[in-house]
Amino acid sequence: MTLTAVEHLLATRIGFDIHTVGPDGVGAAVRKSMEEAGFSDPEAYARVLTIDPGAWNRLIDSVVIPETWFFRDVAPFELVANLARTHHLRGSSATALRILSCPCSTGEEPYSIVMSMLHAGAQAESFTVDAVDVSRRAVESAQSGVFRSRSFRDDARWYRVPYFDHPESDGSWRLKSSLVSMVKFQQGNLIAPDFLEKEASYDLVFCRNLLIYLHPGARLLAMAALRRLVSENGVLVLGHAEAAFAREHGFATTGPPSAFAFVKKHGSAILPKAPSSTRQDVRPVAPLRPWTLVRDTIPAAPVAPADVASVSPPETEPSLLESARQLGDAGQLHEALRVCREYLQLVPDSSEGHFLLGVLHDALGEVELAVSSFRKVLYLDPNHQEALLHLALKQEARGDGPGAALLRARARRAEDLSTTE
Repeated sequence: MTLTAVEHLLATRIGFDIHTVGPDGVGAAVRKSMEEAGFSDPEAYARVLTIDPGAWNRLIDSVVIPETWFFRDVAPFELVANLARTHHLRGSSATALRILSCPCSTGEEPYSIVMSMLHAGAQAESFTVDAVDVSRRAVESAQSGVFRSRSFRDDARWYRVPYFDHPESDGSWRLKSSLVSMVKFQQGNLIAPDFLEKEASYDLVFCRNLLIYLHPGARLLAMAALRRLVSENGVLVLGHAEAAFAREHGFATTGPPSAFAFVKKHGSAILPKAPSSTRQDVRPVAPLRPWTLVRDTIPAAPVAPADVASVSPPETEPSLLESARQLGDAGQLHEALRVCREYLQLVPDSSEGHFLLGVLHDALGEVELAVSSFRKVLYLDPNHQEALLHLALKQEARGDGPGAALLRARARRAEDLSTTE
């Protein structure tokens, strides 16, 4: 049974590149949707999809698999918190910040944005959050405000008490209605010509982990839409494997490398720069890590100079890697490289050390060195999802579409494996 006609619709309407997840996975979802709709002929099913919005929405719901959780990755939400604080400190609170999450999936990301803003001291009336996803079912799930264990994958979970009601009898958690009402959800397609055409531009746009699933033509349309939607001094946040797309379309890196945030090259960020820096970068006034506020933090005992030589590598190595991360987050990329290399001299088989080295090389535009580092990561850890996605992006930039698709398929399998463990 050939599904070419249906796959063509998915490619032309939402820009979906089936090779990023493998034709077998898409084919299974399409066949299931066909059976549920009572069709055995893909051509006939495709004709119905073009005229029946309900059938089309049901297909999208089956093909688009939500993969998200609260505070997925730390740095982007620290950027949100710092944006809230600096906006207030600069006396801009009279103008509400406009924030967009697209794709918003089942709502964990936009709700995490709201919690980050509130926790940083922003008043509810000082910002607005719009959230859009192509899947009707995902939007409806987000609007319900009910979440199960799969949505909570971090260790701290500091946000449960202030922002959720008590758990339901089935183990699910319900967001407080006051927080649910702060996000405006709608169904929409980023590559559609009329996508949010009546909306003003946004100060902050989250569009993470969508571009890697689009074919090149759709990606051009998506980047054009994002460039229109991000205000002249606004910030665009992408997924960790999508940095090259931003650079190719007139965006420059800003803020901590691990946030994967960008501004238009001719614009300046709405966050202030550090006084000592001349780069057009977002610089946090003071990093906010809300999840640390509920932990018992025990500072390490100071080491006297005479005892330095007696400190064992297991105690010093983690601090070196963390120092490299912090330097990178502060924009001191060359110093971060130096410290990261020092760490790798002590722990040459650290996959996380080599991954950070690759990220730093990539942030500096040293593509071949970045590729070499990511390959070293996969030698040490074949299921390192982020390294797989970074390498997939590099392969695609070199014109190796099939190679990139294989790497993305491996990354998806690695992600599935990690969620079932």
